[in-house]
Amino acid sequence: MRNQLSARVSQSSPRSAIVIGGGIAGCATAHALAQRGVEVTLIDRATQLASGASGNPRGILHARFGAGDNPLHQFVLAAYQHALRWLDEVLPVDGVARAQCGLLQLACNAVEVKRLGRLAQQTWPAHLMQFVDAAQASELVGIEMQFGGAWFPTGGWVVPPVLCAKLVSDARITQRLEYNAESLVKTQTGWRVQGQTAQGVAWQAEADVLVVCCAHTANKFEQFAHFKLTPVRGQISVVARTPASQALRAVVCGDGYCAPSVSDEHVLGATHTFDDESTEVRSADHAENLAHLNAYAPILHQALGERANEDWQGRASVRCSAPGSMPLVGRVDEGLYCSLGHGTRGLLTAGISAEVLLAELCGFPAPLPQNILHELAPLHRARSVRSRV
Repeated sequence: MRNQLSARVSQSSPRSAIVIGGGIAGCATAHALAQRGVEVTLIDRATQLASGASGNPRGILHARFGAGDNPLHQFVLAAYQHALRWLDEVLPVDGVARAQCGLLQLACNAVEVKRLGRLAQQTWPAHLMQFVDAAQASELVGIEMQFGGAWFPTGGWVVPPVLCAKLVSDARITQRLEYNAESLVKTQTGWRVQGQTAQGVAWQAEADVLVVCCAHTANKFEQFAHFKLTPVRGQISVVARTPASQALRAVVCGDGYCAPSVSDEHVLGATHTFDDESTEVRSADHAENLAHLNAYAPILHQALGERANEDWQGRASVRCSAPGSMPLVGRVDEGLYCSLGHGTRGLLTAGISAEVLLAELCGFPAPLPQNILHELAPLHRARSVRSRV
């Protein structure tokens, strides 16, 4: 019944849409529109989907809840719960593309002790979050931990490129890879996107609506030039497992994270460097990831051995953040929308953001309360930034 309903187009729905950006935000948006019967053209300048920040070999389903009741904290909680349901539909747990191995957030410094202590004073469903001491934490993850913390039984990891491919495996989605979008033009009936292919051939496409999901590169378009989008470089480290580290069976998080081994490799991450767009893999960043691991999980650090980090593999990519730590999701102009600035939370926030856009585009009930929608809205955020200048 749900599939029959999702294929229908409401009277206010667009018939066609262009989505710029082949990462998780763009693929989630294209998927949501296609599920409602909209014909979607997905455009990306890269040779394959998930070539940017969504291209890591594994992404961690990591929700860092705040103890307050402000819109950001409400949004992260709603996004995490939505992401679990959404992933179950799109990419069920199989141990290969997605694992629900559990995730431990360690109370490993004063800030985390305070935050988790406040959270522990509230009532949480056991399937969502539990609070454990160091002994319980050690038993859960399989390696001795010096700190307790918050245990997320439904946490784990996802292979983002596989998720993106699943999201766009719909006959109503046409992929246009190696298509560089250079300008956005409003027409009498919708929007036109113009640009060149990787081979230098001019192209253009038109649709009823246009959704921009291409992270900080959206600033190159005139309509988004005033958006405060900050590039944030992040590098992961891929480390060969050892007989001792193989015992790790859950994701462990402190000031960084370490995931259980898959195909004999652990993924550690990730660094954060603002206003740095380099994707060069740096030995200094490997050393930083290792130092953070030693601080929050010294026994795990020891289990991985003392290999020279210059021999490690890794990947660097550029994420996009927006002021206030919330993405920009919603209407920018008549027929023009965006889903931008997801930062490190893309796996959590892309799905529910796509539903926010779908509700606004098609007149469906919104999946979030009005106070959160207000904070996500690009027009509201743009006015707020301008008023402070």
